[in-house]
Amino acid sequence: MKKTASIVLTLLLCMVMTSCSKTAREEKRLLKGMMSENYETSAKALSEFITWMQTDKATMNHDFQLMREKLGMKIVNSPDSLVRCYSWVTGQFENNASYANIIQWMTEGHFVGYSGPIDHLLAGREANLKAQETLAHSIDTIFEIRFGKQPVYLIAQSYTNRKGFRRAYVSASTIAALSLRLLPFFFDGTEIAGNNEFIDEANVPIGDLFKWDEKNRLFYAYQVDDSSRLIPGQYTIYKLGEKNFVKQ
Repeated sequence: MKKTASIVLTLLLCMVMTSCSKTAREEKRLLKGMMSENYETSAKALSEFITWMQTDKATMNHDFQLMREKLGMKIVNSPDSLVRCYSWVTGQFENNASYANIIQWMTEGHFVGYSGPIDHLLAGREANLKAQETLAHSIDTIFEIRFGKQPVYLIAQSYTNRKGFRRAYVSASTIAALSLRLLPFFFDGTEIAGNNEFIDEANVPIGDLFKWDEKNRLFYAYQVDDSSRLIPGQYTIYKLGEKNFVKQ
């Protein structure tokens, strides 16, 4: 009996190692293509990478060490590990960095992947690269709050606008059926919390702009003064009520 259990365990370990090795090889191959100076080669590799990320469940648990090192890819996970977001700089748009976004999530054992600005996914917006606010952004943090039967994910994004000011905001979403959907009136009747433009001379961490106090059910969003400078220690405070956040 013990021998049989040992054989089964060995086979499972071999399967996991083989899967990890295969994923690592694919990451290396696609990274090489994406970093090519030949536009057609890099575009083809990016397209293949996006398809892979949207269809292969194994990518949701891969560390992507090479892409984090070479592309500066940022990966953030929700505390329950059911939502994962990727963002990295792909170029410049009107002197500002433009990002790529990929979002993955799991629901009832089903894996779903999406590529594109998360705003378009949540709100059903169509891409419009002429409008700076619709470009993909740096996805910095995912806060998770327990609200009813379904967890709510507060996804924090940041970007630099055309004037060189930084903006950061949080949108609330939840998984319904197989979709990741926006909760449009979750912040006291508004779609997002934050979004005030500010001068970011110190490259302020997103954790200093938004805070979630789980014990007291309070969410904090940064404030700025008339000169578009952050006000240290001052926040707009929302209290989690029965249906949404209520501004205090």
